Amino acid sequence: MPIVHSVSDITSILSGIIRHESVLRDVRVQGEVSVDNRPDVFWLRYEENIIRCFIPNNNAAQFTPLLTEKNIVVVSGDITLFPLFSEYQILVKDVQPIGVNAKENSQILTVSSITNRLEEITTSFSEIQQIHVRGEITHFELRTDQPWYLSNSSDSASDSAEVAKLEQKIHCFFNPNSTTSVNKSDAVCIQGAIRIWGPSSRYQICVQQIESNDRIAHCRCSGCAQCLGANRCNRPREIANFESCARCLPHPSDELYALCPECYAVSVDHENKVKAAVYDYLDELHVNGFSPYKEYQIQFGTRNGYADVVLTDGNRRFAAIAECKGAGYVGHGIQQLKSYLSATDTRFGVFANRTDPKHWEFYENRRRNRFYPINRFEFKKGVVEGIVNRERLRDEIANLNGEIARLENQKSELHTAIGQVSQTKHNLTERTSNLTQQIETLENYKSELHKEIHRKLNELLEEKMQRLERSLSDLKIELQKQGIVNWFKNLFSKENR
Repeated sequence: MPIVHSVSDITSILSGIIRHESVLRDVRVQGEVSVDNRPDVFWLRYEENIIRCFIPNNNAAQFTPLLTEKNIVVVSGDITLFPLFSEYQILVKDVQPIGVNAKENSQILTVSSITNRLEEITTSFSEIQQIHVRGEITHFELRTDQPWYLSNSSDSASDSAEVAKLEQKIHCFFNPNSTTSVNKSDAVCIQGAIRIWGPSSRYQICVQQIESNDRIAHCRCSGCAQCLGANRCNRPREIANFESCARCLPHPSDELYALCPECYAVSVDHENKVKAAVYDYLDELHVNGFSPYKEYQIQFGTRNGYADVVLTDGNRRFAAIAECKGAGYVGHGIQQLKSYLSATDTRFGVFANRTDPKHWEFYENRRRNRFYPINRFEFKKGVVEGIVNRERLRDEIANLNGEIARLENQKSELHTAIGQVSQTKHNLTERTSNLTQQIETLENYKSELHKEIHRKLNELLEEKMQRLERSLSDLKIELQKQGIVNWFKNLFSKENR
């Protein structure tokens, strides 16, 4: 549900935004003076824009000589708000005539640049671009010959409504062609965006929707001591989570505990207070390793939901989940709780719509969509003992995991040793095979070498024999030759004798 602000809230929000903008402090603004009926107020004009200037502390007299109609001056000060008439202004510190120093002149802004800067700031804050404001209409005029937007003429402010509270007003503009049944003095709730209107030095609401609060004013509520006396609430209403009285909601309320928005806002059974009570209750269980969390995200298949309060160890292991409503309202809360329990397989759940635990409902999830109501003692015992047992089992599992890890290490070491032996065997087999191949190679080489030696010896012997035979033949021939020679010699010798 949207937050509905008062007029003074808007002033506070916008003032805070302006205060945090350093460019809007100690500004020097140039413009043409336009005097006002009050001596401590005057206006600066530049093109179609104006800005209100207020001189505090009765210091107007010292600036009077410069503040004449259409005189061009430079005003120094801070940008602030004047909520009585929904105007922004310069809180004047000094007024000087136009200087001749070029460097000094470069630091001077125009009224239009201040207007543009304020417009940039307001449009950049989404908080005030879709805002709901309640109040009372103190002035109302609707002219059908004007469009919803503003023209550049300053008299266009007649198509306006001013919502006021505590002497603060905010100027509002809306589409005059739209139908509305509101009138002066009506209590209304307005939805719109904050805008800056330079031609009037105003901050205002550009109205998108306007609704009468008559439906709220005339509803009666029951169950609240403040309401039971007069059987209705006539005080201004602070709308909290509900836009209207519980009886006016689109879904049916719990008739035993229906509150108007104001009473609901201060009720001890406001939904936020119920969440806080459940959070504290789960925190006080002091479950080892588990803590409560608010608005915890839970996944349902492809979509996400947010459980109001959970008791978890932070690793998405849940000891309990709580669904909270306010002011005794039930609605679909129990179905939501069961959905969370099923989605997370959580054993215990709480449904709370009051801050007092005696009104809470406790459930045990026995799976397969079986949810059994239990009492608070059973819930507490189940959660605490369940976690204790879980811790004990976790320790036992941790010990078993340690033993398994040790055996796995031994198994791994044994596998490593077997692997090493297998590798050694493989290496030896491979070396034996290599040696066998080398021996076979050597044997083959030896055999071939023997053959080669025999062949060489045979060739050498044959060569020697051939040489010997030739020598013998030559010797025989020589001998034969020698014999013949000697014969002839002998022959010739005999003849000579």
